[in-house]
Amino acid sequence: MSDESFNWHDFLGRWQEEWVPRAEHEEDGDGGPGPVRLGRPGADEAAITTVEKRLGKRLPPSYRQFLAASDGWRVEQTAGVYQLGGIADIDWSRDPYGVTEVYEENLGDDPLEQEVLLAGMWQRSLRLETDSDMTLALLDPGDRDEHGEWPLYIYKGWSGECPDRYPSFRAYMEAMYRSFHGDRVGRPDFENATTRAQDARVEEARLLALRGRHEEALPLL
Repeated sequence: MSDESFNWHDFLGRWQEEWVPRAEHEEDGDGGPGPVRLGRPGADEAAITTVEKRLGKRLPPSYRQFLAASDGWRVEQTAGVYQLGGIADIDWSRDPYGVTEVYEENLGDDPLEQEVLLAGMWQRSLRLETDSDMTLALLDPGDRDEHGEWPLYIYKGWSGECPDRYPSFRAYMEAMYRSFHGDRVGRPDFENATTRAQDARVEEARLLALRGRHEEALPLL
């Protein structure tokens, strides 16, 4: 997935404009009921280059472009990652929960390529989260795609389950934005340009389905 045409400023700006607390009783993180800043000013090219020298690797395109737009982000999930750090925070994971050995023991005699990659991911990955519910956000440089993107794994240390894999940092953030909408869809005050556009798509799909044009309706849903 190429990130060349993706506008991080527009995407994050829309997320910020649409932000509301998850529930009526939820505070904004600063002790009050109002909106909070989800991101921070973006890092400049010199700062990003400096952290790449510290890490010894060039960051994947979508994460690099994200940092230039916002040096960190408040994901604020119901369970999982709450805060993604900026360039001053990120570092190599080094397997803080010691799960490498478990995954290596379960490889078997003829493991799949993806199983081998996952077993080695814990030691070599870049850790992004700074606040979470015992959850790691890990970018794996050992499994880059044709665009130079690294997959992002979300591992809930308390779950005992395999980590969730996203093909890139951008794919993860888009999934979190959809989850943000999903968490608040039942709120009567949660109306914005995105919800209105989605409502219009559903209405268009409904009308197409009533006309028997089901194949055209399905993509809209």
